[in-house]
Amino acid sequence: MEPAGILLIVSVLLVAAFILLTLSLMRLRGTTRELEAALADETGARDRAALLLAIASAVNSSLALEEVLNVALTHAGRIMGAVAGAMYLVRPGKTELYREASYNLTNRARGGVRKIDEEPLRSALAAMRPLVIKLDERSAPGLDAGGHPQHALVVPIQRSGQLMGAMEIYLNAWRELSEDQADLLNGVASQAAIAIRHAQLFEAQEDNALTDELTKLPNRRHLAQRFLQEMQRARRHHKGITFVMIDLDHFKQVNDTYGHLNGDAVLAELAQILVTGARESDVCARYGGEEFALILPETTEAGARTLAERIRSKVAAATFPGGLKLTISIGLAATEEPALFTQLIDRADQALYAAKQGGRNQVRVADMSGPAPKPHSPKPEPEAV
Repeated sequence: MEPAGILLIVSVLLVAAFILLTLSLMRLRGTTRELEAALADETGARDRAALLLAIASAVNSSLALEEVLNVALTHAGRIMGAVAGAMYLVRPGKTELYREASYNLTNRARGGVRKIDEEPLRSALAAMRPLVIKLDERSAPGLDAGGHPQHALVVPIQRSGQLMGAMEIYLNAWRELSEDQADLLNGVASQAAIAIRHAQLFEAQEDNALTDELTKLPNRRHLAQRFLQEMQRARRHHKGITFVMIDLDHFKQVNDTYGHLNGDAVLAELAQILVTGARESDVCARYGGEEFALILPETTEAGARTLAERIRSKVAAATFPGGLKLTISIGLAATEEPALFTQLIDRADQALYAAKQGGRNQVRVADMSGPAPKPHSPKPEPEAV
């Protein structure tokens, strides 16, 4: 064969080989892309599974609600590429949602309260599905890293058709949610709803354990907890504190004459008078039986006496169930000396005993400069009404 023919055949073979090689490379690249896509999908699935598992584990553990919410926020935010996140919850009797947990937001980030009928909540709550909403200047919170996010991915949280809250995942750019992402966020919301419900049930149980059933006031156990807290706060801020003991005069005669049902109604009415007579910062509790107590934070002896006299006068002027006119005796102890805080209850009780012995329907103030109180003799027997 001539050299020209051989050269032509070689050229054709080289071109064919090149084409085959190119096709092979294209197939290889396509396979690689498929593998990469499959790997990415598998990684995303693992991330989604890990997220839901982490939240479920948190819900079923002893973590506090805020910690569970933070688990949901940080995991969901990581998968969505968020710069920050916040969780808003509904409070009973309120038409707004309040921020209860967040991450990567400034300490005083605006938008701590969200109204249901305003953006960024309105559209997402109306649709009851995750939506990306553009934030305006008023609703965009501040970021730890500086600046404000441009968009919020809002995820409604509901359980049995009841709105419980909403999660906001902050993004620097608008993005379209895939069906898988929406399903994932709905799963997170379902787990968060369970955590919120658990917290509500636990709080209700705690309230029942710390509330007097008859008067709906804090009971003695709750009073002891609050008194410890107020003592600690008074020490930190170098403020005074007052403890007040109140006893309904001749209550045994009320029960004996008018019956225990009427006696219970009298105690419930007295509780309401005490609550309305106290300040919002005061703690009013049922101490036991016909005895009540008040904790007056940051209150001087003079201020406490004025408040106690006002309450005593209100009780004396009131007409109780059954048309009864009743009075109370009050003992109070006040100090700014941290070393004397733990004596306040005993000294107030001692002052109350003096008020009962002195004729009832009066206020007595404990002498905090005297010796520590000693156990006193039993209270005198009730007199006839």
